[in-house]
Order: sequence, then C-alpha cells, then structure tokens
Amino acid sequence: MTQAALSLLWTLLALLPSPHLQESLKALLLLLLHGHGKARPQHSQVKSPSALSRFLNRYPWPTRALIRLARKEAEKALDRARKKKGPKPRLLVVLDLVTLEKRGRFQALPLSFFHGKWGLHLVVLYLVYGDLRIPWAYRLWRGKGEKALSRLALSLLASLPPWMRRAFRIRVAADAAFGTTWFLFGVKRLGFEAVVGMRRDRRLRGGGRLGDLRRQGSRVYLWGLSFPVWVAWYRYPLPQGGWEWRYVVATFPATPRTALTWGKRRFAIEHFFRAAKSEFSLGQFGQRTALGVHRFLVLSLLAYLLAHWVGMEGEGSWREARERAARVLLPELVVQVALRELYALGLWPPGGGGEGLCGICGRCKF
Repeated sequence: MTQAALSLLWTLLALLPSPHLQESLKALLLLLLHGHGKARPQHSQVKSPSALSRFLNRYPWPTRALIRLARKEAEKALDRARKKKGPKPRLLVVLDLVTLEKRGRFQALPLSFFHGKWGLHLVVLYLVYGDLRIPWAYRLWRGKGEKALSRLALSLLASLPPWMRRAFRIRVAADAAFGTTWFLFGVKRLGFEAVVGMRRDRRLRGGGRLGDLRRQGSRVYLWGLSFPVWVAWYRYPLPQGGWEWRYVVATFPATPRTALTWGKRRFAIEHFFRAAKSEFSLGQFGQRTALGVHRFLVLSLLAYLLAHWVGMEGEGSWREARERAARVLLPELVVQVALRELYALGLWPPGGGGEGLCGICGRCKF
C-alpha cells in the first residue's frame, strides 16, 4: 500500500496550481504526521505560520477536487483488496457522531452542546474491509433543532458510489443515536443491511416495548416500521460501576450471536476517533473561518489515510506508522527538519577541517 500512498500524494500535489501551494500542502502533511496530535501552524519548521494560515483560509485551491481525487484513490485500493471470485464480500460501513471539543465562540462555526460537550459535532462515515480502513466522508451536525442525525447519516450513505453497491454486500453499523424509524427505512430503501443500537423503551407494534422481550433473536415489528427486525441484547458495563442491558436490532434475519458480533464491530470507528485525535490532530484547528476548519479536517483525515496505508506493510503503533509515512512520502522535508535541528545544536554546517562531515553523522555525508 506504500505505492498507493505515494500515488495519492503525487496526484494531489499535481492538482495544486503553483509550487508555493504544493510546498504548503507538504508542510502541513508533515506537521500532521509529526505533530504528536497537537499540530498547529506555528509548530512548522519548514513553512511560516502565516503562509500555512493563508493556505488554509485564503488561497483559492480546489478543496472539493482534492477530496474527489482522494476518494478515487481510496476506491482503487478497496477494489484491489476485495475478493473477485465467489459470493459478494461484505463491506462494513460504520456511522457515528464525534464531538471536537472547543472553548469560546467561533462566529463562523455552529458550536453547540451535546451530551455535556461544547464543540463541533461531526457525523462520520467509515469503511472497514479486512485490514483496510477508509474515513469516507463527514457532515456537520448543528445541534438539536437542526437537521436530524438520521437524515445526515442517510445523505452520507447515499454518497457511496454505485460500483461499491454492486461489488459488495454493504452492512451498516450505528449506535442508538441513529435508531430512528426514518433511518431504518432509508437504509432498507438503499438496499443495505443494518445493525443498529436501540433504546430499551422502543415501542412494538403489537404492544409492549423492547425491554419486555424475553427471547433473544425475536422477530418483531417496531412501531411505525413496515418490515420486521431481529433483536438481541447484551450486558454493557457502566463507567461508574454496574451494568445495564443494551439492545441491538438487525434488519436482516440474524441470530443473536451474528447481530452482536456485527454490532461490536462498530467500535472500529471509536479506535479511529482515538487515533485521529491523539496522533493526527483532528480537532486541533485554530482557524476562525469555516473554510479553514474544513480544510484542516480534510488534511487531518488525509494524513491518517496515508499513514494507515504505509503502516499496513509493517507492524507497530500509530506513532511508528506516521513517522514511517513521513520518511517515505516527504523525505526531503524530513532531512530539512533534521538539518535545522543539527544547526540549532551547533553541529551543522560542518567545519572546514572535518572534510565536510558533521559532528554526529561521522562518515555519513548528506
């Protein structure tokens, strides 16, 4: 997958209209790969903070075209990974809501409270196939009273290309925030299967509620839904101690074990959120324009994708993967940063009597 990452980077660089913009893009990607989860323009060692700020907020480079090209390369990687023979492979599509916590107010951004957190709320669509992970798209949720989560999620599902629907059996996993009648009906209409969390007090058509069921795998009709679902439940440990029953419904005939297995795979997106925040600075934006924030989020997800593809060829932590990605994809900038650090230590440039050798590298010539 390293070659795919290189191809993606070269394609994106060719999209930008000037060498200055290309250098700014590479500098931001290096910053996100080396930022230890706290990348900011003022931390860059190869470009000035003002240049990176103008790149994010002012310069007219085609952000949508960059997203489309990144998706095209991701589609190629997914097509290469899928099985060409036998029955259609299953593609897991995970939907979830993440809050990027902020302080204060940003006039250009619709910050709001949700579950006690003040910040920017994103509905993210995440693809999982084997070891391949692809953050496909996101939508901004403006809080209660605005467009419903289920409608945003359905618009994300509708963005999946037609060839993907033909090549895979798509199975959607989501938590109880998306367990509405409108969402289940929309997923069914798109031709997808779904495993969705559900509140225990959800009403049944024949009377009673989900919490009243006593048989795992029951086939029931939810109130307001014209097709049956299959129900399973499990014990969920609470952070403060104890546990509670959590319910899952499947829109296809599923045993309790199948429903719970696919429901647990939803937590793949939780690992993605944790890595994106702690390693790739998702949410560390300081821009006060909507365009600047959007571009920063897109580049953060792009850095995650590049590091994931490079890291698939070896084993190790996310830190090792992003450092390897920086060395493979941006070697000239890595060398430039190393030389600046040597210069700050007084070890570069080498003295005239040392035959062009630095004090640390010995016989190694740059």
